[in-house]
Amino acid sequence: MTKYRPVKQMDSVLVKKLDVNMLHDHSSKKVWIGKRTIFTSTIIICLIICLFGFMVNLKREETILAINNLQEPLKPNGMLQSNSIQPDSRTQYLSSSSSDNHQEDHLLPLLPGQRTRPPNFDGVISDDSLVDSLQMFANRAPFVHHSIDAVTSFDVTCAATTVVKLASPADYEAIHVGDTLHYIIEAKDSYGRPRTIGGDFWLGALKSPHLIAGTAAKIIDHDNGTYSMYLTAGWKGDAMLELTLAHPSEGVHWLKTTYKYGDHLPIWDGEFQLGNIKETSKCYLMYDSTWNNMCEYQPKKALKHTKFVCDKPFTLPCESLAGIRGASNFPVEFSRLLPTEKRVLFSGEHLYKNVAIPHGFINIKERTDNQFTIPKDTLQLPLCGPDLPSPLSDGYWYNGQWNSLVCDTKQTYNKASAIQCLEHTNVVFTGDSTTRQWFASLAKLLDVGLPEDHDRSFFLERTLAAPDINISFVFHPLSTHPKPIFVNMSQVRFEVDIILDSPRYTCNNVIVVSPWAHFIMWPWDAYVEWLTHIRDAMIEVKRQCPELKVVIKSPHAVNKQTTMKGRDFMFKEMMHAMREVFQGSGVMFIDIWDMDYAYPAPMELHMPDEVINQEIALFLSYLCPENMQLSLTPTSENTHLPPTSENIHLPSTSENIHLPSTSENIHLPPTSENIHLPPTTENTQLPQTSEEQMQLFKNVKVE
Repeated sequence: MTKYRPVKQMDSVLVKKLDVNMLHDHSSKKVWIGKRTIFTSTIIICLIICLFGFMVNLKREETILAINNLQEPLKPNGMLQSNSIQPDSRTQYLSSSSSDNHQEDHLLPLLPGQRTRPPNFDGVISDDSLVDSLQMFANRAPFVHHSIDAVTSFDVTCAATTVVKLASPADYEAIHVGDTLHYIIEAKDSYGRPRTIGGDFWLGALKSPHLIAGTAAKIIDHDNGTYSMYLTAGWKGDAMLELTLAHPSEGVHWLKTTYKYGDHLPIWDGEFQLGNIKETSKCYLMYDSTWNNMCEYQPKKALKHTKFVCDKPFTLPCESLAGIRGASNFPVEFSRLLPTEKRVLFSGEHLYKNVAIPHGFINIKERTDNQFTIPKDTLQLPLCGPDLPSPLSDGYWYNGQWNSLVCDTKQTYNKASAIQCLEHTNVVFTGDSTTRQWFASLAKLLDVGLPEDHDRSFFLERTLAAPDINISFVFHPLSTHPKPIFVNMSQVRFEVDIILDSPRYTCNNVIVVSPWAHFIMWPWDAYVEWLTHIRDAMIEVKRQCPELKVVIKSPHAVNKQTTMKGRDFMFKEMMHAMREVFQGSGVMFIDIWDMDYAYPAPMELHMPDEVINQEIALFLSYLCPENMQLSLTPTSENTHLPPTSENIHLPSTSENIHLPSTSENIHLPPTSENIHLPPTTENTQLPQTSEEQMQLFKNVKVE
């Protein structure tokens, strides 16, 4: 008898078998899908590799075709010369044959517009022909490639490899007094490769220390790696030519574009005092900035967008500021702004390096008329005054005296001639310690004496009552000293305030301004604003007092200290800014850059007294050009024979020398914006004594 399992039991067994089968089928399906995925991925990768190889090969063939086709010249009408191109609706083919076999050996496709191969092409690119084609391509390429594996000079100008050649006179033995020497500077890098750009900052001079003679070079940049250097042979005797690479063009570019307009933040330590209580806080110069909870000191007339601000002292009020001490350091500030990758440009062979010059020692022969120097009466120089043209040479030193080639100057002054020039005049020297040197030199010339501490004073005054001459020195505020020197704010004044207040007692005023040495860390826009306000103040006062004379004393190169990197170049930029701002305004710009650099002695911020005395003689020649009939103190060296018909002319080039406009062409028309000073009892009545005249300059307030 057959037994049957219950239906529920059968179903459960069947379900278990079905589950096992389904699980097995599912696993098999997953394995199959995985294998298919791997197979598909492999095929895709292979296709990509093949496609990449095909594209690389195609690109190589196109490059080879392009290189070889460069050998085919153009027809006069601009069409390609080709005798072997067979046109096709889609592709052009190249038929190449040798000179003795005209059968087609090989056909290669050319892209539309491609040139043909050379006639001797056999369809196979050999290594030698490829190298030749690459060399031809390199010769026609817009870039120059140098075959040096490792270039460590950054392709900047190197003084050791730079070449200097004499262009004229043609013979070193034919140099005579009065000749203008023309040298060509060929700038090269460390590997001797010619530079193709200009912009290097050079300093050159011709000097004879034993004769106390020298002249500075005028260097003209041709912007192609070559420069013209001009020097005047002003004296008879031996001389040594020197040329210094101060900065290569890459360093100059960084100075012009980054440092000049960098984020400068001059810092001072402000000292506040009220009674016996003293407190200190940090002070800053802000240009178009915003701040909160700080003491603001706005020089209303000297600056507009620039503000002098200090952190509020702990307890004292803002108006208790007594003085400031410079807390900024130029080498530190320079290093802060100089990126690491640029530091090589301001070190080693790229910073103040002398160029070795063949035939650097020359012998200057006397003139045909037996003159040892250039006769002054043959030069036909203009009288000293505003807006003079710039010659190729500013002048030369000989026997310790400066001979200007800019204007007709008097080399030596004594007390009598100085008094004749300055009678009934109030002279105010404003600025830094280099201007204070001018005050001290003039005080000695007038024999009015000086205090022992005159070289550290911020205010000085001397008077000659009988000829009614008053000279004074006023230090300018907000100067950034390399040393923490305390500047008493009660003894300093802004140049603008001095100029605007000068007509109060007399119109016979001479204001000397020298804004450069203490502005090296100022924001550039703030510095230009400072100059602009000085110019505007002068123009305003001259409408009431045309007799006012404003003299701008230029900067000069300081020294070759590697710790003061870039400083001389920035001083040169300041001088260009001065010329641009004051051009045509009627100021007398006394350029002493070449004069100081040409002196045969080490460069210093404070030049020796012999140089300062000659600068004062130049200054008096500008003030009193009508006194030039006063004779020089004769010496055996500077006594000249009567004038001859031989005149000396300095060459110039129209594309390199730009002459500023002259005073005859400059007119200052009044406008509605000009401010006129109304007459008052204060500015119409003159004081009885010279001491009363200078009382104005002693009453100083910080605005």
